[in-house]
Amino acid sequence: MRSRLRLIVAALTAALAATPAAAARLYKWVDEKGEVHYTDTPPPEAARHDRAILNEQGIAVKRLEGEKTPEEIEAERRRRAAAEARRRAEEARRRHDRMLLATYGSEADMVAARDEKIATLDGLIRITRQRIRKLEGELERLRRRAAEMERAGRPVTEELRRRIRETRAHIRANRAFIAAKRREQDEIRAQFERDIQRFRELKAEIAAREEAAARRAD
Repeated sequence: MRSRLRLIVAALTAALAATPAAAARLYKWVDEKGEVHYTDTPPPEAARHDRAILNEQGIAVKRLEGEKTPEEIEAERRRRAAAEARRRAEEARRRHDRMLLATYGSEADMVAARDEKIATLDGLIRITRQRIRKLEGELERLRRRAAEMERAGRPVTEELRRRIRETRAHIRANRAFIAAKRREQDEIRAQFERDIQRFRELKAEIAAREEAAARRAD
């Protein structure tokens, strides 16, 4: 095989000797059937394959990538997007690790911070419940007024109907607010549970590094 390659290179080199230096290139490429080709002028179909430019000794001095199909281009785009997503996720994790170590000195500090956040939301929930009770009292008064008008044979005014609708809407909105704050509390508990576990891991890693450094110092 090597002798054959040398003969091919020698023949093509001799043929190229009469051409301008810029054009004196020998290309090597492999087609779909696995056959190796050597030529100074690659045919159009060779553009689909990776090619190597050889010097006079038959050594590859440069490589050219083959043209990609639309499917290959899309697959490459997806690979790059996935790699970028992994890189960003890793960087976000490192930033979060630095934040944990810089913000908290112990697990007790984290538990206290978690409980404070939850207590703050509990306060908002209590205030909202008081608002709902007032709104429900107002709604009951409006309903009684409407019922009295109906018993008296008078039509319920549009203004009264509007106030009833708005009061009901306010009650629904405040109940939705409470539900949202309950979900936020659940998210806080879950996030702190993950953070506390990660904090333990980071502290263990730091302790292990410090212990290893102390052993090397001894």
